[in-house]
Amino acid sequence: MKILIFSWRDIKHPEAGGSELYFHEMAKRWAKKGHKVDWIVGGWDKCLKNEEIDSMRITRVGNEFTLYLLAPLEYLKLKDKPEVILDVSNGIPFFTPLFSKKKKFLHMHHSHREVWFKEVYPKGGKYKIVALICWFLENKLAPLIYRDVPSITISQSSAEEIIKDKLIFDKPEIVNPGINFPKYKKFSKNKKPAILFLNRVKKYKGLDVLLKAVSELKSQGKDKFETWVAGDGDFLPEMKEYVKREKLENIKFFGRVSEEKKRELMQKSWIFVNPSFKEGWGIVNIEANYFGTPVLGSNVGGIKDSVVDGKTGLLFGYGNSKELAEKIDYLINNRKTLSKMSRYSRSYSKKFAWSEKAEEYLKVLRKS
Repeated sequence: MKILIFSWRDIKHPEAGGSELYFHEMAKRWAKKGHKVDWIVGGWDKCLKNEEIDSMRITRVGNEFTLYLLAPLEYLKLKDKPEVILDVSNGIPFFTPLFSKKKKFLHMHHSHREVWFKEVYPKGGKYKIVALICWFLENKLAPLIYRDVPSITISQSSAEEIIKDKLIFDKPEIVNPGINFPKYKKFSKNKKPAILFLNRVKKYKGLDVLLKAVSELKSQGKDKFETWVAGDGDFLPEMKEYVKREKLENIKFFGRVSEEKKRELMQKSWIFVNPSFKEGWGIVNIEANYFGTPVLGSNVGGIKDSVVDGKTGLLFGYGNSKELAEKIDYLINNRKTLSKMSRYSRSYSKKFAWSEKAEEYLKVLRKS
């Protein structure tokens, strides 16, 4: 097939995250099977406008805002039109039904309804207007434009949420993300208990919830562990200031890390914490499991799909730093339970091979 992907970012974008990883890992396997895969994505300062990555052609236009105006023009210039269009909504889709009659699918990781007001709106000024416009495009205009377009998402809870929020009219197909099973240098668990947060440091990712839990344990004299924070983002300076203000010791900030460093940290840590407000799935949860590290995750859509409560980790109420503190303390002091979860986590992660997930997605794209 000739497949064209419209996406906000590609894997080389400085702020690429789980969505970009998901589609890159899927699409490069499609290309390897002989399918022609092209991308139209947003650019960034001094980026290459055209690039081939893993046998896929990437065309970058505009930035995260102007992309949505320029992408249709880029499509209309294509001489070799695709057979299938994959319209990836990062809260806002590309409204491809307005400029193409080709077969298409709308992909939504999750509803962004609350995210606009939690992440964008609080910044004030022009961002309030941006948040309101984005909310309108996602919740009012897009459902009308995509009324007859089949959709795909990545978890059962995301599917239920998308239907509940009336973003689509028919049940979406579900294709969970996979993970890579790379050869890697082996590391033992850290001698001192270590808690790992590895994600983009955005407000909705919930790093503040984890740090408040650490502060809670410090007040109880139970902070005899290390907390590692890996990742970058606009919420990071505020979090560093919080650590300084609360005089939290044993907090180490790594910044954005390489894949090799990520594997090392995931192996050495005792517990991985994902306190996010919203995820479509949570690839990092399964990656941590692969390295034998159980996950403490907030009980929200996506995360509750990728964490098997009581087996690959434990769930806690979103934003409930006291409950998170209790569960950190419980696992650190119950080595037998932690060890059992570690073994089950390794086994569970083997169910999520990218090659199998890529084939699942292709079967959906082949549907008429």
